[in-house]
Amino acid sequence: KQWYQRRVRAAMENISSQLGFLEEPPDTPIFTALDGPRAKFPLGFSNAARYVGPRTVLLGDAAHRVHPLAGQGANIGFRGIQCLTQQIKQHSEKDLGDYSVLNSFETELQRQVVPMTTFIDGMNQLYTTTFDPLVAARSFGLGVVNRSNILKNMFVNAARS
Repeated sequence: KQWYQRRVRAAMENISSQLGFLEEPPDTPIFTALDGPRAKFPLGFSNAARYVGPRTVLLGDAAHRVHPLAGQGANIGFRGIQCLTQQIKQHSEKDLGDYSVLNSFETELQRQVVPMTTFIDGMNQLYTTTFDPLVAARSFGLGVVNRSNILKNMFVNAARS
């Protein structure tokens, strides 16, 4: 188990240093082996500093990790695939690894992903706090959203897009 974790961490550090994707590897373990064939993976938040490198693209969980709040992690991953496909179509005359194509993809995807991942992380932090004023504010805010069809639809539409 420890041998495998050291190998995975060394590989991540090597990739990160060569491509500059992560400012530093995450402090949390990749996984924790339990007795038997099962393992657990830590929940958390991370976002790669860069989604592209030389002829390389990070998509889905390789680019960002979010708490599985409302299943948005998969949607964000699909959004990356959709964005990359659109950029390839828009720049069909260029080589797929052309930096301008990759940079265009990264810029567009970051505009879409960063607000959603930040919102998910904020909601996770809001729901895990036991600080009474924040718990009261959270309860009040949810009550307001629950009574407003306009606000409910706004949240649903934002999650779908």
